[in-house]
Amino acid sequence: MSTKTNPFSEELTPENCCFVMIDHQVGLSTFLTSIDPALLKNNILGHAKTAKAFGIPTVLGTSWPQGPNGPTIPELKTLFGEENIIDRPFVNFWNDPKSKEAVVSTGRKKLVMSGLATEVCVAFPAIAAAQEGYDVYAVIDASADWNPLVTEVTMKRLVSAGVVVTTWVAVLAELANNTQINGEHIANLLSEHMGQYSVAMANYLGVAKNAEMMQEHIGTPSLMAHL
Repeated sequence: MSTKTNPFSEELTPENCCFVMIDHQVGLSTFLTSIDPALLKNNILGHAKTAKAFGIPTVLGTSWPQGPNGPTIPELKTLFGEENIIDRPFVNFWNDPKSKEAVVSTGRKKLVMSGLATEVCVAFPAIAAAQEGYDVYAVIDASADWNPLVTEVTMKRLVSAGVVVTTWVAVLAELANNTQINGEHIANLLSEHMGQYSVAMANYLGVAKNAEMMQEHIGTPSLMAHL
């Protein structure tokens, strides 16, 4: 019987991971349509704000920004600062010494990767990093491809290489861990970037406010007093 420990049994925490966001560029985000462009941008920003909320080191990269790939999505520049974005000549992020060193220098062994496109900009460095002993998580819904078939094929390739395929909300939830401590991050990020949750939150706030007003005016209903 194997005694090898599954590295993913250790949960993601703000102290043990690094976010690697690769080639989230304007041109790529508009013509990689495996996911609706508006939804993709929403997911990317929700994922990026997760890193900011928990103070997680984040490495951002671009490829060929002077060409059709275009510049980094403006909102990411605002979040992280343009000076923190590394442009590279290599297709594979992990083959670029400056990009790789930015990740290695964080000292984190768990890498949460996303990028455009999944089949290249996520898959190539994710597999390379996994081969070097990193625990890699690929955030699929903050990434995109030419069509859904490409994403499906790429996910199978990633899983076979030992990479965990996940989503930005799952990463947020795992990092939050305790709603009494980090519920504010969950509420804020999901309310802003998950439409269904914003409706639930609006309903909760409205009901809670109305409940307080009712209690002030009529006291606790007799029915509730007997429950």
